[in-house]
Amino acid sequence: MFVVDHEPEADPLAFPKKRLTRRNFLGAVGATGALLGNVSLSSTSVFAGTRQLDDLVEYDAVGLAQLVKTKEISAVELVERVIRRIEALNPIVNCVATPTFDRALEKAREVSPDTFFAGVPTMLKDMVDVGGVRRTDGSRLWATNIPQKSVAYVEALEASGLNMIGTTVAPEFANGLDSELYGMAINPWNLEYSCNASSSGAACAVAAGIVPLVHGTDGGGSNRLPASACNVIGFKPSRGRMMSGEQDGSHDTFKTNGPICRTVRDAAALIDVCEDKAGPFPPIGFIEGPSKRRLKVAYARMGTKGVEPVAAIMRAQDAVAELLRELGHEVTVIEHPIDGAEYLRMFRYAFLPKFAPLLSLARGTSGQTSLDTGLLSNWTATTMLEGQSYSPEQRQEGLDYFNDISAKFAAVFANHDVIFSATSPSETLKRNAVSHRDDFAFKAHLLENLLALTSPVNAVGDCAISLPLSFSSETNMPVGSMFHAAAGNDATLVELSYELEQARPWKDNWAPYSAKFIPV
Repeated sequence: MFVVDHEPEADPLAFPKKRLTRRNFLGAVGATGALLGNVSLSSTSVFAGTRQLDDLVEYDAVGLAQLVKTKEISAVELVERVIRRIEALNPIVNCVATPTFDRALEKAREVSPDTFFAGVPTMLKDMVDVGGVRRTDGSRLWATNIPQKSVAYVEALEASGLNMIGTTVAPEFANGLDSELYGMAINPWNLEYSCNASSSGAACAVAAGIVPLVHGTDGGGSNRLPASACNVIGFKPSRGRMMSGEQDGSHDTFKTNGPICRTVRDAAALIDVCEDKAGPFPPIGFIEGPSKRRLKVAYARMGTKGVEPVAAIMRAQDAVAELLRELGHEVTVIEHPIDGAEYLRMFRYAFLPKFAPLLSLARGTSGQTSLDTGLLSNWTATTMLEGQSYSPEQRQEGLDYFNDISAKFAAVFANHDVIFSATSPSETLKRNAVSHRDDFAFKAHLLENLLALTSPVNAVGDCAISLPLSFSSETNMPVGSMFHAAAGNDATLVELSYELEQARPWKDNWAPYSAKFIPV
């Protein structure tokens, strides 16, 4: 048995007792109005008459597809409903980068109800190529970039009947919390907080009830960290499991495409329809429920060496470990195989230099110095300059480290099925914690601490999922739990997630700033 440092101040698995009243909500909106997004998303509002609470907000994507198939609602009506949600909620939470309302309405008129998702609206992160839709990666440098062709992952997603209604806000080149182009996605649970990491707008859109299922990219925790911050599910599939998200059909060493959603069956469904059936792993198809198999779970309670979880995060995970035991799983506390401080240093050496071509492009386009291009934020430019400062020996040291990192997990998976830990050792960052105006040298440690547990999973190409099982007794903000399996064992994580969803349901836990409570 592990030892709890002290008795928790509150049940970390319980939904927070503090709720925003209508008066508090209106006051908060008024006080923060000048800071929230005010971009007009369409020339003609679809609002007609009095706004009202949305009676479809609790349906997941699979459930909405069934409504279309049984003709209880049309795909066009679903698009119109989501446009109303965006117009009501985006000025508060700022999660939409580029709306594609006309495209979505046209697709809705053509979509076949025989497809799996039958026209259910979704959103794609502004970091993947969709033919004819602007992709900026949150940067002014690419503000006019419009890919001509969709990548294979997007083609599979749309072939399933999912209907893109817009792209979601991401920080500049997945770095930091915000961008000069779109600003920051704001956490629907508390407007003083960010949504953590680059799929921030995606997790925000789900938590706000705009759409139940979205696409995200995870290059170091970018699906799991925002999911943890927003009390939703974030999945990172095994490298090579999904259809390629690159134009050349390759699979990025770190980045994978995957679902962010509210229900496990939505995650399972998106994995099924976007899975590469001819890929390196046997296809898992659509997993519909939990397994009876009991797992050997390695609980990395103390996180990675040098980046230990804060007390409230650890208490939350201790409660989840007890839940796993109650369900019959064997839970053993282990020392994480990664030295966190060493990992983060090597990550800098190996990957920051890769930004150099973008910095050269910005300088060449503007004719200005690195910090004065007007095309890159100060945060991004100083990050790129940091990468250029490393010696060839440091860069090679980083590359050598990542060539050998898989061996560090081999001993753990030889005796365990799953590694369990906090999704992040840190509490969700507040909105003012890191800005695009900051220098990398002074604030980088805040973001690096966030991803100390998630990023090593990307480095080895394994699969992992963050589940919304807890809330912090210190901040009252959501706290995710991460389950990590060896590459190819995605099905194990989906089955375990179904079981935990049944044991501690989260479907009724809604953020105050969501379509559950705000009329649309």
